[in-house]
Amino acid sequence: MKSFDAFGRPVQEFQVKTTFGGYLSVCSLILVTTLFFMELWYFLQKETKDKMVIDQGQDQKYLNMTLDITFHEAPCAALALNLVDPKKANVLHAGTEIFKTRLSKGGRVIGKRVRDSLTNLCQGNQDLQESGMGIAGVGTSHATTHLRCASCHQSHIDEDDCCFSCVDVRKEFTGRGLDPNPADYVFSQCQEEAYVKDAPQPEEGCRIQAKLNIRKVPATLHIGVPRHFNPELYDAQWATKVTDFNFNHQINALNFGPDFPGLVPVLDGRVKVAHPTSGSEHHQYDIHVIPTRFKEDGYDELMSHQYSVTEYMKDVNTKELTWEVPPVGLAMTYDFTPFEVQVTKSRKSIWHFLTECCAILGGIFAFSGMLDNVAYQFNKSGGSGRGGIEMHSRSPVA
Repeated sequence: MKSFDAFGRPVQEFQVKTTFGGYLSVCSLILVTTLFFMELWYFLQKETKDKMVIDQGQDQKYLNMTLDITFHEAPCAALALNLVDPKKANVLHAGTEIFKTRLSKGGRVIGKRVRDSLTNLCQGNQDLQESGMGIAGVGTSHATTHLRCASCHQSHIDEDDCCFSCVDVRKEFTGRGLDPNPADYVFSQCQEEAYVKDAPQPEEGCRIQAKLNIRKVPATLHIGVPRHFNPELYDAQWATKVTDFNFNHQINALNFGPDFPGLVPVLDGRVKVAHPTSGSEHHQYDIHVIPTRFKEDGYDELMSHQYSVTEYMKDVNTKELTWEVPPVGLAMTYDFTPFEVQVTKSRKSIWHFLTECCAILGGIFAFSGMLDNVAYQFNKSGGSGRGGIEMHSRSPVA
């Protein structure tokens, strides 16, 4: 078997050792050690791969949308939300949890939160100028595509059932074995009680926190002035102030599903300060929602959504009585892409790690040996040219 030995060793007495070779060996060892630990750190990190495929998850028809937004100069009494389809019809059968928190001019919380429901909003300047003339009676026991009513706030299985008064909603909660007088909020039908305890203040703001269970179809979430609101909770001069409503806002959070590593919340922290000197404004956000499937070794698969957005703001002349003027407020129009992104985080192969380690070890020592040979030959030829200066090395024994 000796004839197959590919690692033959020279006799120790014929090895020439130099100072340069010693320095080179130490540097090579340090470099090998450094690169080994860098490769080990890289191996321990999970590798992320993105892949785009056609969205075939048609079995998932609903998703959860969460919005947290603050209006610094718009009072909660004259703010509401609605969800409409591309034909401006109300979207039905959407589960909602909407809370409005009153804020003072300095940002301090005022009183209890108000639990609200989806509400018809002003769609033109004529609606806007009539909005504070009192609460109109709603002649329906169930919301329709053109008419909203005060919700029973999940005390009914059907979210679109109506509870017109404070007595009605508390009766339904009691019948379901739920607390009719929650400690941390009041129902929108009972909000007058909260305003009796904490009277309206000048220049109030409002923070809206909403969770919606929505269908995966295009729609628009509109925040604006409700078609009818109680002017006693706002201001005696509501007719003047509502036409100059200030919708400057800050989006604290917006998402379309659970968070996952690498998710970029595009609109989180977005601040809009662009109120015109007269009239009001319309803020438009066009959101393209991208279904995303996240997989990580050791965890269950997670289905969520990313989104991209384009936005603009338009001044609204609220004195112009025409339907061509866009409604005041904020509109988030969203649709869904026909493809989904699959994000996979997995560990690298142990064989890949071993291969890289061998490549580092072999490559560095091969390159170091080449440098040492070149330096030795250069030193040897230089010494011969100067009259045969001896190198301090061990000579073979005769």
